[in-house]
Amino acid sequence: MARVKIPLPTLPEQQRIVDVLQQAKVVAKAKQSISEQIDQLVRTAYWEHFGAWYTTDGLIDPVRISDCIADSQYGISEAMEEHGTHAVLRMNSITSSGWLDLSELKYASLSAKDIASTELQDGDLLFNRTNSKELVGKCAVWRPVAGAFSFASYLIRLRLKSEMLPEYLWATLNSAYGKYRLANSAKQAVSMANVSPTDLGRITVPLPPLAIQDAFAKFVRTVEALRSQMLSKLDAFAELQTIVSQQALIGELTPTWRDDHANEIAKAVQTRDTLLRERGAMIDPSATITATPSAQAEMTVRPARHWLLGQLSAFQRQVLTAFTVYCQSSGEPLLVEDPDVFARFCDDTTVTEQLQVFGTSHGNRIRRTLSQLAALGLIAKVALPKVDPESGERDYLKAFRPLRNDEFTRLADVQSLRKALSADDDHGHYHFQAQLDYETSQRAGAGSMFQVISIEDDEGKDFTHLVDQSRRYASLDDLKVDLASALKVAAKQIELEEK
Repeated sequence: MARVKIPLPTLPEQQRIVDVLQQAKVVAKAKQSISEQIDQLVRTAYWEHFGAWYTTDGLIDPVRISDCIADSQYGISEAMEEHGTHAVLRMNSITSSGWLDLSELKYASLSAKDIASTELQDGDLLFNRTNSKELVGKCAVWRPVAGAFSFASYLIRLRLKSEMLPEYLWATLNSAYGKYRLANSAKQAVSMANVSPTDLGRITVPLPPLAIQDAFAKFVRTVEALRSQMLSKLDAFAELQTIVSQQALIGELTPTWRDDHANEIAKAVQTRDTLLRERGAMIDPSATITATPSAQAEMTVRPARHWLLGQLSAFQRQVLTAFTVYCQSSGEPLLVEDPDVFARFCDDTTVTEQLQVFGTSHGNRIRRTLSQLAALGLIAKVALPKVDPESGERDYLKAFRPLRNDEFTRLADVQSLRKALSADDDHGHYHFQAQLDYETSQRAGAGSMFQVISIEDDEGKDFTHLVDQSRRYASLDDLKVDLASALKVAAKQIELEEK
């Protein structure tokens, strides 16, 4: 550790960085609370609709759950890996509040028999029969999404008869009453608990009129759509937090602040260096630059790429090397959202040889590392079209490619662009054309929102790198805000039109 060199901003700049990161943390916590509020909203609506069926004398119109189940099916027991024909839902694919979480998936190659038996349809209930005592009995309602899905053996698929709607039973099992009955029905075995289909079927629940169930089900679907939109923004914000943290480490977070506090920084530099030398610290003289605005900007831009390469982990460096060699050999970007293409990449000799020291089965880790390298500006993230040969529908999938020769300065490009655009206030308006993708958001349950395919100016120059292509936007105004932030200008200075 004594030989490791680290950048050491002055104390005033350190405090500024901490203040900005703390503000980002506060916003993240506020957005996280949205999920809790939605859960409370569903619980409140449930008791408003069905509270009258719970009385001190017992349940009104009680039925056994088994009387309302038309079909139940255990999931598959196949070995799961980083790729396969079907994504497999597991116990951690259901949150404790009863929502599906498709962020950490495993895959399996299934037989025709397994595919037919574990088919999922809109409104199927997925019940977690085996888990810890606190989590056993989780359930979620399946909604169709893009891709082929199955489910593991510790989940049970339930299809209900027409007199009971899945949204009603889902909310009942996730209610205080449902949790109590499930806890009493669970059989403990060492560290795990189990609720069999028979145990579940014995639980009695009220059976309100179908019209009231239907009103509640429509409410739940509306809430699901809102939740999907909110969490998509939350995911984008989580990525933004990572980028902000990385920018803090390379000096990109506070360039404007440094310009405005040049005199304060100059004094702080003298104080810092004096104290460090008194304590015997070794200071890199090449890094001690007079804190003028131009020098500060040059100090962060010039060494940024080489500094970043030196800070990568061993795994990140090997992935970057393997990725670059693979793409140069294939002559194409790596389409990471195509399971077959990504699987071929992970199994390629170039990749396996580079990563063999780290073991095997690194699919998700490789995917995350590529996203990190793109966020650092060391590779490029793009969206590529793919046409479904059966439906003819076009989708835009995330891909990565190595930087072109003219892009190796992209860490400095944005700053140069900002400087050029702001040189003359009389020419401080910028016009861009955006190609947008609404279809992907529609299929993900975020109707009316869009993702960015490309952004160009009137001369055809590409400015797509100024925004996060994985983020979903609700309006062009939201996109303008991001562009303005990237260019360090006011949103009113940007004119944006859809191609």
